[in-house]
Amino acid sequence: MKRVRFALAWLVGLTFITTGILKYIDLDAMSKAIFERANYPKWFFYVVGTVEFVGGIMLLMTASASKKFGSVLIGVVMLGAIGTHFILKDSYTHFVVPGIIFLLAVFSLLDVERKKKGKVE
Repeated sequence: MKRVRFALAWLVGLTFITTGILKYIDLDAMSKAIFERANYPKWFFYVVGTVEFVGGIMLLMTASASKKFGSVLIGVVMLGAIGTHFILKDSYTHFVVPGIIFLLAVFSLLDVERKKKGKVE
C-alpha cells in the first residue's frame, strides 16, 4: 500500500508540474478554452498555472509540511475546476477527473497527518 501511495503522489505531482508549465508556454489549449468560456481574465490562467506548478513540486517534497501545502494547493485548484464546470453547466463527465484528483489530494493530506501521528503501516 505504501508503494501505491508513493506512486499516486508522484503521478499527481508530476502531472501538475507539467500542466503548470504547459500553461506558461501556451500549450494547454483545452484549459485555455475553458478559461475563455468562463470569461476569466488572461492573468488568472497564469496564476492557476503557477499554483499547479508549485503544488506539484510541494507534493513531491519529503517534508510533511510541504506535502500538506501541496495537497491543499492542488485541492483548491480542483475545487476551482469543479466550480468552473458547474458554472459553465458542462456535462457531469467533466466533473470526474477534477473530483478524483480532489479526493486524491484530500487522501494525501490525511495520509501526511496520519504519518505525523505514527499510525502508518
